[in-house]
Amino acid sequence: MLGTARLILNVFTKLLVPVALLSAASAQAQTWDEVVSAAKKEGRLTLFSAHVGNPLLKAHNDAFTAKYNIPVERLEARASELRERTRVEYAAGRNVADVTFTSSGQAVLIQGEDKVFATHEASPNSAGLRDGFSDDGLFAPVMILNYGLLVNTTQVSPAEMPKSWRDIADPKWKGKILSDDTRAIGGGYLYFYATFFNPDFGEKYHQAMASQQLSFTRNQREAQRRVARGEYAIYSPFILSDIANLKGLPVRVVIPQEGAPYVLYGNVMMRSAQHPNAARLYLDYSMSEEAQLVWARGAHGFVRAGLEDKVPVELREIANPKLMGTTDQARQEEGLREAGRLYK
Repeated sequence: MLGTARLILNVFTKLLVPVALLSAASAQAQTWDEVVSAAKKEGRLTLFSAHVGNPLLKAHNDAFTAKYNIPVERLEARASELRERTRVEYAAGRNVADVTFTSSGQAVLIQGEDKVFATHEASPNSAGLRDGFSDDGLFAPVMILNYGLLVNTTQVSPAEMPKSWRDIADPKWKGKILSDDTRAIGGGYLYFYATFFNPDFGEKYHQAMASQQLSFTRNQREAQRRVARGEYAIYSPFILSDIANLKGLPVRVVIPQEGAPYVLYGNVMMRSAQHPNAARLYLDYSMSEEAQLVWARGAHGFVRAGLEDKVPVELREIANPKLMGTTDQARQEEGLREAGRLYK
């Protein structure tokens, strides 16, 4: 279900306020060949990334540098920390970042309140995106984090493997599920939102889940290991691409039949980018087949059309599952309030 993704991108369109007049657009070249030439003359790019610790981002940036001879200086931190740093820099008139890599929800929030992102014109690779995803002139999509379930194969027999999100509400799993906290922003809340506001699940489903004696955690990496060690039978929700870190352990991924809740990540160009043409080139490159395959071959979801058969066979289900839904920033307070009410 891609409706929510379209909604988020429509929200961005409404945020295209006169900040464009304050953007680096006036410093940008006109034709695409001129953009490439000017980017190479600028000779560098500074990237702020809210997606911390993923080696694929470095691989992506290294490939960009190899192609265009433009080094990428990268700062990784939580979205809230990057936002505060950006505020301080703008207040001081010392703007460092050219591009920020973040989730669509965070980008909507930051642009709505801070107005620090610039608009950009369409670029060649933006025409190759999958249905349901688009570069709206502010947020250029790059990759998708897909979520499912992680199951311990020594505790759950093949016959008992859950096939649906509803299956983990079965009383037989009471006390056996480790869950990312549904009451705080993160994977747990994403799962809560995608099901609570889904008429096929709703409040009744979460009342059943709340009676399951879930053990909440905020440490995703350690949670995966705890399930692998047999402390719990199931971890929900699980970032599907993280299965690469659990090779040889008694666990398997389950993608429920309703689909995978997901988070869309992408790039936004900073309003006062010091290297505006390099920023535009980076946004375009990130939507290219070359860059998209870096993510897809690392089991992340891709946003470019025509890559389905180019992903390794063993990763296709993980990198390209049925999409269930994502969050809507406009309903975040409501969603968190409902999660707190249902899960004490």
